[in-house]
Amino acid sequence: MQAEDTTWSAPCWATVLYGVWRDRHGITNNSFTGSKLGNIPDLFSLVEQQNPALYTARVTSWDGIHVRMPTGADEDHYWYYGKYEDDTTVPKTIELLTNTDVDVLFQYFSMVDAKGHEHGFSIDVPEYRHAIEKADRQLGEILDAMESRPNYANEDWLVVAVPDHGGTANGQHGENRPEHRNSWFIASGDAVSHLTDGIRTDAAPVDVVPSILDHMGLAWQNQGLDGHSVLRAQVAQPAQIGTELIVNGDAEHDRGYTKYGYEGSTSGWLEGGGAVPTQYGAPGGFPGAGSVPEGGKIFFAGGTKQKSAMMQRIDVSHLDLSQPTTYNLSAWLGGYAQDDDKASVTVRFNDDAGMAATKWDNGKVYFFRGSQYYRFDLGSDRVDSGYPAGISGGWPGLDRFTGGASDIDAVINWGNGKAYFFKDDEYIRYDIEADRADDGYPMKIAEQWPELAKFEGGARDIDAAINWSNGNAYFFKGAEYIRYNLSSGKVDVGYPMLISDTTWPGLQVWPSHIDAAFRKDLFKSYLFKEGEYVRFDHALNKVDAGYPRQITSDSWSGLRDWYFGQRSVTIGPVTESDRGSATGFVYREASGQVPTATQTIDVTVQFDDSWGSSDGYADNISLILQQ
Repeated sequence: MQAEDTTWSAPCWATVLYGVWRDRHGITNNSFTGSKLGNIPDLFSLVEQQNPALYTARVTSWDGIHVRMPTGADEDHYWYYGKYEDDTTVPKTIELLTNTDVDVLFQYFSMVDAKGHEHGFSIDVPEYRHAIEKADRQLGEILDAMESRPNYANEDWLVVAVPDHGGTANGQHGENRPEHRNSWFIASGDAVSHLTDGIRTDAAPVDVVPSILDHMGLAWQNQGLDGHSVLRAQVAQPAQIGTELIVNGDAEHDRGYTKYGYEGSTSGWLEGGGAVPTQYGAPGGFPGAGSVPEGGKIFFAGGTKQKSAMMQRIDVSHLDLSQPTTYNLSAWLGGYAQDDDKASVTVRFNDDAGMAATKWDNGKVYFFRGSQYYRFDLGSDRVDSGYPAGISGGWPGLDRFTGGASDIDAVINWGNGKAYFFKDDEYIRYDIEADRADDGYPMKIAEQWPELAKFEGGARDIDAAINWSNGNAYFFKGAEYIRYNLSSGKVDVGYPMLISDTTWPGLQVWPSHIDAAFRKDLFKSYLFKEGEYVRFDHALNKVDAGYPRQITSDSWSGLRDWYFGQRSVTIGPVTESDRGSATGFVYREASGQVPTATQTIDVTVQFDDSWGSSDGYADNISLILQQ
């Protein structure tokens, strides 16, 4: 789940315990300035209002909750964590479970956050890891007490565990960035046994209160809450022919925000920063109700004065696409009248053919795709004649890869006369001067590069790799990247991190699955995805203005086929003349054949910033396959 955009304990815990987002409870930091909690019932108040016979208790060790967050709980216990840690609150919770007929119980753990601030929020930090292990043992003691209740066999317990926010290895949180906002929602019990395969839409902090009320048989709808009961969430299911493939394409799962500049979470979509679900008719000139037929209450907006994007990847590897299969992509797109090219939707049909790029010291850049490679001359700014050529004939030793000399995932010039080629879970070290693979390869990535196993999914399927020529190398996989120290041969503490406008300014337009990357010189690097490229400035540590740009015969002469443009389709952007109104929408659609080798489908919605703001709009985004 995604925590509040102001990732402090006060706003985040208020959101969890009161079931409303911070633009309603008013808290933006730990000073509680602007708090409206006196006028909003918390979980326990909502329980007691509907069934006073239920017994409720709150056990905390942070005064921010105990003193500043009013509660309707029957019992409210507090011991300051700075003196008692969680060693007094946990026994009290066990006592309540053992000696009372408690119905709703909240236990606050403080020391994971405290140790994170003191030593760093990273599993690489022993003190932080030990705090997690201790909290896990204490939670185990609480669950043992619950299961030891005399009438436990006849009781129906729902256990929900959530943190307030995330953090980074420097011991910080509080920013609106993925590492601080990314969080989790764990629910256990018979009430959620039907959801073991996951839910189609993301859980949210505001879902805690409605889920508990729903489990207790109490009303949760029409209670002024902003969330949903996860007990009633749609079960995650594999993609099917003839059904909607895009999750939350109409934005209606989200509440939508009326305050410009407040970045709410967007369920089902991965963001690098910026995209915001917004209510129709919100102040600031946003479109009103009825702007889009069957538009519902919410639409997607760019939300920030920068290029932004949101994306989701759809797995279709289980579908039989050998039969003729068509796609239909559609959306309503719009923006301010003076802002052409504001919002667009791109769908890319991915096969298993790997893509990679690297630069040799001879001024040549090598681009790999499938069984072929291109040699690009930076001096003449074009692909050399005679290319593409076969990898097997031009790169001696790469045919030792399982499956042969094809489908390279990533290549990196290590800067010492050696390069490394990655494919699936293997890698080969290549001698650049001898122009052949070294003996003894391939080897398993996990065995020789064990810290790359920190990537989600393990040490395999690397998307891209690049030598930053400052003692560090960067590896990309999915939405994550790792900084690797060439001197120590280890991944730096706190990695992997997430691709975002905080970590890679300007790269938030591609929040996941970079295709390829290489460093041109001391000042610039190039990264590629979906037929586009960006130029990254090392001195300024951000993408240069005016990017991403399309790969064309003018920009990368001879490379157009490398990125397989025939496997992608874009609808939008729309122009002022298309819209006919200041904040109008235009319906766009496209259809065609799905390539038979498709394994996954990427759907990316980009919001441009051509006029210094990113207020492109999108709604009712749909993708359906038919046979």
